[in-house]
Amino acid sequence: MPIITMKELLEAGAHFGHRKSAWNPKMKPYIYQRRENMHIIDLTKTVKLLDEAYSFVRDLGSEGKQILFVGTKPQAKKCIQEEADRCGCPYVNNRWLGGFLTNFPTIKKRIERLSHLEREEKEGLWEKLSKKEEISLRKELEKLGKNLGGVKNVDTLPNCLFVTDVRIENTAVKEAVKLKIPVIGMIDSNVDPEEIGYPIPANDDAIKSIKLITGKIADAVVEGKDIFEKRKLIEEKKKLEEAETEKAEDKAAEPEEKEEKEEISEQVKTAEVSKKISRVVKSKKSESEINENKEEEDKNINKEGS
Repeated sequence: MPIITMKELLEAGAHFGHRKSAWNPKMKPYIYQRRENMHIIDLTKTVKLLDEAYSFVRDLGSEGKQILFVGTKPQAKKCIQEEADRCGCPYVNNRWLGGFLTNFPTIKKRIERLSHLEREEKEGLWEKLSKKEEISLRKELEKLGKNLGGVKNVDTLPNCLFVTDVRIENTAVKEAVKLKIPVIGMIDSNVDPEEIGYPIPANDDAIKSIKLITGKIADAVVEGKDIFEKRKLIEEKKKLEEAETEKAEDKAAEPEEKEEKEEISEQVKTAEVSKKISRVVKSKKSESEINENKEEEDKNINKEGS
């Protein structure tokens, strides 16, 4: 069963493309027909390709991997933030900073700076500064928060990008392609779909259409994370069971070890006793020999005296 229906897509206006004069010929396979000089997107392909993208995102989530949501156009900003927050993913909804992926170490330093400023503000350290310094720091914090607020918990490069508009987020797409990071993108009739690994043909200008597609991708992330958590619990349970079986085996082996130790100790004791007996016998023999020698000496002395 598909994760989205044609009815949902039609109600969201996902089938409306751009005028013929603005279309990209590479989008021809995804166009159903032209009506009143406007292209209509083939929603049967949208359903199929969205299913593929959903499965891919779910599999990534089940492996504990990270998806970055990108949508900086006014229609997508709010939706991107809401859906990314819902599924616990990072997002960029204000401005894509050039080199975010290809020059990530530098971006990471700016993220660390943002965290540092937030911590200082929270601790009230700015109250000791002059008014001018405080205003300067607040402006810096506001600027960094706008551009990097959605990615402040990101430590490594994302494993996948989801973009709501391939043309506007062209820089992000190019950086991802360069680093061989898979891209899931909404493709309207005016874009080039060739660089998109998982294209989803749909209207990328209508708020309802963007919200519907973004919501489905977020659902895939949530489902994948649930699978990941369940796997984690199963693995932990297996480890606990293995530890318990090891303990049980150790306990079962303890009586046998005790018996073996007792047998060995008895053997050692008997060996020690036999050694002592042999020593006593030897000492007695040596005493009797000494006595005999003394008697012989006494006899000899007596004979010499007589």
